[in-house]
Amino acid sequence: MPARPVIVSRLTIVLEQPLSDGLVAIRCPMADEVAVLVAGRDAEFFTFLGEGSAEPEPTACIVVNAIVVGWVDFDHERSWLQDDEVNLGYNVFEPHRGRGYATRAVLLLMEHLRERSDWRIATLLIHPDNARSLAVARRAGFVQVGDLDGNPYWKKQIRMSSTDEV
Repeated sequence: MPARPVIVSRLTIVLEQPLSDGLVAIRCPMADEVAVLVAGRDAEFFTFLGEGSAEPEPTACIVVNAIVVGWVDFDHERSWLQDDEVNLGYNVFEPHRGRGYATRAVLLLMEHLRERSDWRIATLLIHPDNARSLAVARRAGFVQVGDLDGNPYWKKQIRMSSTDEV
């Protein structure tokens, strides 16, 4: 019997179908993949993302050639976010870093948010020593708009609102 998708209660916009750009796919995590997500944590993860949950529930797993290589997520529970903004997070497991998977997964998540939500702006808050994530922000087309507590703060439009100029 195939594993069932994890139900993420805070999301009403769960990935119903995987999204793919032809190389990287994002899809709902399966219940039996919690151990994979936890095992993928390394020193870089702990340095930039902290301890992490014992029961991670990301929005999506990043999948390449049927192998889970990381995860991508979003949330709105950050004090610095405006009403129409979400903060994105991601982690690519160490053996799979440096291949563009994080950038592709972020862009796929933004496509999902554009199609299935009302969020208008995606943000990234990145530790200044996290060179890989700073590169992801640039490659994905985010613009640095300042910093929060010494961390570069980036934004990118998910969609235009009715008041934005075309």
